[in-house]
Amino acid sequence: MQVNCSLCKETLRPEILDLHKSEQCTQRMVACAYCEYELPAIDIHEHQDVCGNRTEFCQTCKKYIRLREWIGHEMQCHVSSNGSEESSSARTIPEREVRPPPPVRPARAVPAAQHRRLLFTIAVTGIAVMVGSILFQKEESF
Repeated sequence: MQVNCSLCKETLRPEILDLHKSEQCTQRMVACAYCEYELPAIDIHEHQDVCGNRTEFCQTCKKYIRLREWIGHEMQCHVSSNGSEESSSARTIPEREVRPPPPVRPARAVPAAQHRRLLFTIAVTGIAVMVGSILFQKEESF
């Protein structure tokens, strides 16, 4: 006997339906690690690529830090040499970064992969700008 997932309509055995809906279904709702906005799992990676590149101002070092780098920045730059953290009153940590992000995907350890992803994001953005400007230009010429 088979049943359909109510979210993605995939046909499954009844005994694995709950596991599928909670961990495997591409249409299950997943919270973004950076803004906590919930969206379908199939879209979370693309959203987090954009959302994680947003910045927050670090009160301690007076620099803007990407959200995807915030926790590493805190650990690397704001921990004294003896291992104790600097006074928390001297800085403001964005509320959404106080708790660690949910384990949506493994951290990228290879800089080359990060570089390729950044280039891909820039290329897609450039193409979107070009297409938008072409469409906008055609609308004006009528």
